[in-house]
Amino acid sequence: MSRAAEQSARSKFQWRVLGPIVLLIVLSSLDRVNISFAALQMNADLGIDPHAYGLAVGMFFVGYLLFQFPSTWVLTRVGARRWIAGCVGIWGTVAAVMAFVRNVEELFVLRFLLGCAEAGFAPGIVYYCSGWMPKRYRANSIAVTMLAIPASVIIGGPLCGWLMGVSNPLDMTGWRWMLLIEGLVTVAMALVAYFVFVDKPSDARWLRDAEKDWIANALAEEQNEAKAPVQSSIKTALIDPRAWLAAGVWCTTLIGANGMMFWLPQVIKAMSSLSPLAVGALAALPWVGVALGMVLNSWHSDKTQERYRHLGIALAMGMIALLIASALPPSPWSLLLLFIGGVGLGGAQGVFWSIPTAFLHRSAAAAGITLINLVGNIGSLAGPYVIGIILQQSGSFSAPIWFVAAVMGVGTLLLASLRFSERRAISG
Repeated sequence: MSRAAEQSARSKFQWRVLGPIVLLIVLSSLDRVNISFAALQMNADLGIDPHAYGLAVGMFFVGYLLFQFPSTWVLTRVGARRWIAGCVGIWGTVAAVMAFVRNVEELFVLRFLLGCAEAGFAPGIVYYCSGWMPKRYRANSIAVTMLAIPASVIIGGPLCGWLMGVSNPLDMTGWRWMLLIEGLVTVAMALVAYFVFVDKPSDARWLRDAEKDWIANALAEEQNEAKAPVQSSIKTALIDPRAWLAAGVWCTTLIGANGMMFWLPQVIKAMSSLSPLAVGALAALPWVGVALGMVLNSWHSDKTQERYRHLGIALAMGMIALLIASALPPSPWSLLLLFIGGVGLGGAQGVFWSIPTAFLHRSAAAAGITLINLVGNIGSLAGPYVIGIILQQSGSFSAPIWFVAAVMGVGTLLLASLRFSERRAISG
């Protein structure tokens, strides 16, 4: 009976929890990244240069970093259902208002507010999922949620391009219409989210008692094997060197992801005279690689129950592909190498969160996950800004690609240090 309860509980979790989460992450990523497609028209309309554009991208992450811990604190007190619906509704509203900016200063402010609104969502989702499934299923579960990010570009790239090129009843500029429609869709989904989610498995009416018992027992057994912290949860995270090393690894993957996310459409546009729809379609190709890497690497990692080699090999593969791409002139081969780099990057991100959620005790998990996500997202703030400076100074897209490759190389070294620290903690 327990085996049947396990299988049915996992299946219901995937459809009733993961499915809606994936949809919301698609919307959050799309509302965050659609500025990269808007930039094809917006930069000229508002007089934005590469340096100012990089700063506008980065302003999102200023708000995102500042409100990480306050947002997670609220999450643990009001419950997942109210917090998820609230986050979605607020960021959707800000995303829609962005369609009416008149200058770069207003864009800076709204990007900052968008980051504030989204701050608690990603760590909250990781924390939320870790309260539903034991760690042996966690890499695949978290990878499925992260799969929404490349899916948002794969689907959103052509969608953004189409919305920017189609006539609209308000006679708005294409990039403004695109931002407005995508923001309003998110606001509508916030209302749906409130009625779809529950705070914890025991509240789910769609789970049988046997399925609830299996989830509770599996998570309790897992926590009994972990060493409970004696300090407060925040202090435990702050003094754990593994959390800081994991944050460093996460930072390197986010620099790679955001470099590709926010600059690739402009790279393709600079290499061609394609329409916004065609640029969106081509910009989605490396993200197909990201999605493929996430699915395959996390699946094999869960199958073998090995994490570190899966993450390290993926990082190294992405680094090598980008290094070769930076040495070649713009060509279809460059796009293929970016695809391979995407496979490595996706493979690394798909496995990553299974490592810290395994060594963090549940009582410190929310604070630890938030710390890792906060420090890691310094890369999301600094990466696009540094790339903008490098691009403006060099006038070439090869130098920024080399920068991203070098950062991923640093990630492999930090991962090796994390593995060493983990072995010491286990033996101690």
